[in-house]
Amino acid sequence: MESYGKGHIGEERLEAYATHALAGDELDAVEDHLLVCVVCQDNLEKVERFDRAMQGAAKRIREEQAAVPDRPSIWDWLQGWLRTPAPIWAGAVAMLAIVLTLGLRVSERPGPPVDVELQAVRGSSAGVALAGHSLHLLLDNRGVTEKAAWQVEIVDEDGAGVWSGTGAWTESAIKANVEKAFPAGTYFVRLKNDSPDPVREYQLVVAKAP
Repeated sequence: MESYGKGHIGEERLEAYATHALAGDELDAVEDHLLVCVVCQDNLEKVERFDRAMQGAAKRIREEQAAVPDRPSIWDWLQGWLRTPAPIWAGAVAMLAIVLTLGLRVSERPGPPVDVELQAVRGSSAGVALAGHSLHLLLDNRGVTEKAAWQVEIVDEDGAGVWSGTGAWTESAIKANVEKAFPAGTYFVRLKNDSPDPVREYQLVVAKAP
């Protein structure tokens, strides 16, 4: 049976103990040492905290994967990592990577759509939306030729296109669903047909959330 004496148990062996990967004489030696060594008891508590944190992160990733089934690689990687004993600081680095990845994925998703009513630019105030949300545009169709679908384009202040799609004609407005969130700034929404010049242009202001 291995005896640790005044030495301390290494982090990898503590990780193996916490995950029930030790057996026989090695397990007995670790447990005997933990009975009398306060330092190793504290280190074991840190290992167990990291293990609980990783399990919590794993649960969150499973929930994320259920919502986004076409991105399985992160959970597969985490499962492989959890099966491999690792030092405490390796666990900290892996935990940070998971948090960053989750943060990036969440930031890519727009918030729930907000209704934005837009009037023609000349003589009317701009429509205002909150940054981080997808948009449900309601474009004033007074004076616009009626047709089932219109081409809709959104450009930034420099005229660069940032979104394009179609808008559906209704009695009250031309409705366009924009499944994308824009950063704060000023944009212009254009109704287009086969001509390069827009039929009508609306101003859209995206404001930072309070």
